[in-house]
Amino acid sequence: MFDVGHRGGGASIVLATSNDQKHPPENMIDGSEETFWTSTGLYPQEFIMGFGHMMDIQRVNLSSYNIRHIQVEKCTSQDPTSFEPLVDRDLPQTDGQLQHEDIDIKTQATYLRFIIDSGYDHFCAVHKLNISGNALHG
Repeated sequence: MFDVGHRGGGASIVLATSNDQKHPPENMIDGSEETFWTSTGLYPQEFIMGFGHMMDIQRVNLSSYNIRHIQVEKCTSQDPTSFEPLVDRDLPQTDGQLQHEDIDIKTQATYLRFIIDSGYDHFCAVHKLNISGNALHG
């Protein structure tokens, strides 16, 4: 398995509800916890990651800040139009520290949608998103 969600491997953020020029959505998939994407207020917030083709996904590792509740959904079509729920999770408050959440999902998808329903503050951030899996061939 490798990080199929890394920007260098062809993954991209195809949609994000917030876009701050200093903290763009692409920062989530650059492999660094030093850079991040931040919301610009209000909930829900969401972003969609595209892989370019079908992936066999095992786990999502999320490093974030101030996320109270998140949902993960998948899409298996060529266009990100129809999503199925995978995970509905509350994250613990970490008092100024990054939240590190491992989410086992074991699925196949061409897109993953992340919906942040609520946060511990007006703003939240995703520092690093690692998607463990493999490309499906054939």
